Amino acid sequence: MMSCLRRAKGKWVVPAVLLVAGLSGCVVAYEKPGMTQAQWNSDKAYCDQVAEKEYVRKGTRICDEVDACLIAKGWKRSR
Repeated sequence: MMSCLRRAKGKWVVPAVLLVAGLSGCVVAYEKPGMTQAQWNSDKAYCDQVAEKEYVRKGTRICDEVDACLIAKGWKRSR
């Protein structure tokens, strides 16, 4: 039984490492005048979901896909 648990846990190690590696270096701040924190959270969550699908399909970085989605929703990178 314990070896089954170990195998099941190990199955997620590679995707987790790839996700963390894909997100590293993606520290970007965004702004959109008049928007609330709740609207940001909603748009960011949506773009995170879209990015997870698109980076696999296109072979790009997750943060590039999140960035493209947020920009398409009207968010701009802060300086």
